[in-house]
Amino acid sequence: MKIFLLAFVLFNSSINLLTSQSQEVNRQMSLGIQNGISVSIPNADDKLINKIWKKYTDDYGKLNKNKKAKEVFIEGAKIKSIFGELPMDLYAVIEDQSIIVFFDIKSGFLGSKDHPKEFAEAQRFITEFGYEVQREQVRNELEDEQDKLKQFEKNLDKLKKDNISYNKDIEDAKEKIRKAEANIITNGQDQKKTVSEIESQSKIVDQVKNKLNMIGKSK
Repeated sequence: MKIFLLAFVLFNSSINLLTSQSQEVNRQMSLGIQNGISVSIPNADDKLINKIWKKYTDDYGKLNKNKKAKEVFIEGAKIKSIFGELPMDLYAVIEDQSIIVFFDIKSGFLGSKDHPKEFAEAQRFITEFGYEVQREQVRNELEDEQDKLKQFEKNLDKLKKDNISYNKDIEDAKEKIRKAEANIITNGQDQKKTVSEIESQSKIVDQVKNKLNMIGKSK
């Protein structure tokens, strides 16, 4: 019952993870207060988000750091689904289990008001990134759980080997008992034989003693 409840909780938490959507925000970045797209990724640390963002945008240019502004950025990125062959500069702020991405299209920053179609594509782009982070989270979780499963299987193998060893010990002990029981019977028989031999030999000894005592008394 406890296992079922745990599985139910994990299943529902996974569903909750995968329903997060990106949204438009207006906030401070290195080039002032600008339009951006934000997505929250529950339980994802900043290091993981940064790692997946670098991988996710690898085809669009080199990811650079602006340590002072705590941003990462790509210059001249061409994302066909968003802006065709036109280059954009991408700025990303990663903090508190979320990422905010600003799309600098040279004439300003991408927003839903001035570029609704392109903005919708950018939202899809960022939402998909959020899902990719969540996939990586689940892949990591799967790897951890598979490692635990392997450990359980390893423990079971050891228990099975121990069981075989214990049964062998029992069979060995039974064989020892069988031999000991046979030895007890033989020992009993040998004792009877030896008692009989002692009795016979005692008679012989008595006869020899009498013989000794009779020497010189025949007159």
